[in-house]
Amino acid sequence: MKDVYRLFCPSCRAEQDAQVTRCASCDGLLGVALTRALAPGEGHPFGGVPGLGAMWLSNPVLPIANADAIVSLGEGGTPCTRAAHLGADADVAVWFKNEAANPTGSFKDRQVSVGISHALDAAGGAGAQHAVSRQERGDAQFYVVSSGNVAAAAAAYSARAGAECWVIAAAWASAAKLRQVQLCGAHVVRVEGDSAEQLFRLAEEAAAESGWHSLSTAARSDPFNIVGARTIAGEIVEQMPAPDWVVAPVGGGGLLGSIWQGFQDAARLRQELKLPRFAAVQAAGCAPFVRAVEREWSAEQACANPWQDAHTIAGGLADDIPFDAHVALPAVRESGGLAVAVSEEDITHAQRLLAEREGLFIEPSGVVSVAGMLELITDGRIARGDTVCCLLTGSGLKDLASIADLPEPPVIGAELTQLRGLVTSTAE
Repeated sequence: MKDVYRLFCPSCRAEQDAQVTRCASCDGLLGVALTRALAPGEGHPFGGVPGLGAMWLSNPVLPIANADAIVSLGEGGTPCTRAAHLGADADVAVWFKNEAANPTGSFKDRQVSVGISHALDAAGGAGAQHAVSRQERGDAQFYVVSSGNVAAAAAAYSARAGAECWVIAAAWASAAKLRQVQLCGAHVVRVEGDSAEQLFRLAEEAAAESGWHSLSTAARSDPFNIVGARTIAGEIVEQMPAPDWVVAPVGGGGLLGSIWQGFQDAARLRQELKLPRFAAVQAAGCAPFVRAVEREWSAEQACANPWQDAHTIAGGLADDIPFDAHVALPAVRESGGLAVAVSEEDITHAQRLLAEREGLFIEPSGVVSVAGMLELITDGRIARGDTVCCLLTGSGLKDLASIADLPEPPVIGAELTQLRGLVTSTAE
């Protein structure tokens, strides 16, 4: 397995030999560099494995030695479609990468699939002769700190593996969102606390005591838990013209940083590939990453200054610190990109507009990218003639409460005159 990746520190660039989460030189959080790329015409090592999601057949090869360890629900290969209406008036070519099409409805499936597979691979021992047994899977216990998409993915993939899963959620978490988690058999605990950091600390203490392995999609838990999102970049390269911009929602920052790393992976395989600029978008009610970019903070400074009184309809992005700033800040800075915060009204407007004009129903946390893109097009920072890939990260079906204010449709009798009256009044 070691021949397909190396661990390194994005802060001081030191390479790490052991499977740890922090740098031995500077105590920085670690990243994973994928080093095993397929030669032209070479068959993929997982190509003969039935039932794998499209992302597992990506290049470079994902960091798993033993295909028996892979836990897949068919993740990846999500649509990337040209917008029919949005951006046209400004002569901007907008494409939507729709991650809501993943098995549990969000891009988190990619990350959790790699995270749980890597954990089982490492526990079972490397080597093509080793098969991960049912007992090894059944003995595994996983946990996440999440109130939504990560919890749903962790519960589903743990169920697929036959493993136990604990979900530590905020007390204010939506009961409706957690039903998907409970249905998959996970143990859900809602915890009172002021911040995501408090929940992480509690979960980490419990994990040390009980032997749980983290599937939380933050590098502080395990640097391998965010690697799966890098495959999004490889798909974008194949599915659309080279974008000038990639616009992505940011909570902890792992998605943003992973896609940037994925484009760098792709550039090593395609010398002619032009790297896009990255636009990071957060809700104004919780924007610690935007603040870090504006104040030119280091990753350490960004994580040492929690956002106070986070409040936003985009609850999936309400991390009070950008846990993965060590990979997310380079995405903005090295690409010549930017970061913007959008209002609650802009988020709601973007959700309705995307559904009405493009037929895509995306949850508020997944549609802040559209709100940010529209702002950047309006103020000219995304220029005429640019091509944009806008990430849609989670299905609207996960947060039906966000559209609870829509009016009830009328009820009529089965008579043409009544229907004719409605049609006439609508046309007026």
